[in-house]
Amino acid sequence: MNTAKPIRFLWRAFRNMLCLTPASQRLMFPSAMLASRFGRGDAEYAWNVFLHHLTQLRKAGFQSARYVLEIGPGRNLGTALLWWVLLTSDNENKLVRIFCWDVFENAKPDATGFWSELALGLLEKSPETLEDGAASSAIRQRLLEVAEGRSIPDIVYRVEPLTTFESAMGSDGQTFDLAYSHAAIEHIWHIDEFWNAMGRLTAPDGWHSHRIDLADHGRRETNYIEMLEWSALGYWLTMRFIPGAINRWRACHHLEKLAELGFKILIQQCSLADRLPIPLHRVSAAFCRLREIELRTTALDVVGIRAPR
Repeated sequence: MNTAKPIRFLWRAFRNMLCLTPASQRLMFPSAMLASRFGRGDAEYAWNVFLHHLTQLRKAGFQSARYVLEIGPGRNLGTALLWWVLLTSDNENKLVRIFCWDVFENAKPDATGFWSELALGLLEKSPETLEDGAASSAIRQRLLEVAEGRSIPDIVYRVEPLTTFESAMGSDGQTFDLAYSHAAIEHIWHIDEFWNAMGRLTAPDGWHSHRIDLADHGRRETNYIEMLEWSALGYWLTMRFIPGAINRWRACHHLEKLAELGFKILIQQCSLADRLPIPLHRVSAAFCRLREIELRTTALDVVGIRAPR
């Protein structure tokens, strides 16, 4: 008899129950641990994320945006600063506001000199060349203005539950021309509610660009499919209260939901494992009916545009 799975279940269920309250969550997963799990905060990573989404969006025909949402930035606010710099670089009086929304506080952007220091770090790590030479020069010039304190970026950092965030945006009539995320959406537990909220908060002709990991980043070789072994109840018992738990949506589920919300998918690219790391018979019945390629998909890059209402 294979005892590994029952042992893993008991340990995860015990850990899950220990996280029932916010106080016990903080004890089991202190803020420093969560910050390290929710992405890097260095300038090189910020550039990589920015250039990844900019390249994908430019391929799809994206030109500009005024109101931008970054979902789950973690410690990385550098990418938001780069977007603000790019979108304002052609006209310094242009109104561009970036909202960074998260459910855990991983940054302190109100600290004195935060944006200046971040801009300086981005300048030091800026690539030698960008695809667009004119844009490259303008970005560096705007970063220098921020680094020297001559420009203050209009970037709003909000840490709150999804319902609170949507209510605040809705009360202001705020919708977004561009929403993007990088290795964040997989951490959202109520994923269907999240996508519905994004549908309501996206402007007509609004753009989305997402890099969605389908794995726990620390053990991606096997964890992306281990989570599919449990029944719905078993998964709830082992993961429901774990901060940053990975949801079980596959690439096809995200794509189907975006289509349901009226998005036209312009780019979709999947990262695939060479083979299934566990036998198919160990996968829960809810997932074993999926095509094998869906079960071997470890990440999804998707770009879409919202059809006019």
